Amino acid sequence: MPTFVDHHPTAPMSPEMAQAAVEKLKSGQTDDFGVKGINAFVGEKETWCVTETDSAESVHKSHEAMGISLGQGAVTQVQALV
Repeated sequence: MPTFVDHHPTAPMSPEMAQAAVEKLKSGQTDDFGVKGINAFVGEKETWCVTETDSAESVHKSHEAMGISLGQGAVTQVQALV
């Protein structure tokens, strides 16, 4: 399955929302768009998400469903070196 990294501003999150995101990542389940979250790196101002899915379009749709709009060029298909 292809792996993607996306980048966007960090959305304001309550502790409950953050815990729900952690649980979703831990579950290993795919969402309604076929996106499986692998990890997320959250900074004060920016967030990077690592996902597995069939296309960058799926990553865009998954984020839009969470109220996060990814701009053009915000999603990149990547390959692990190891």
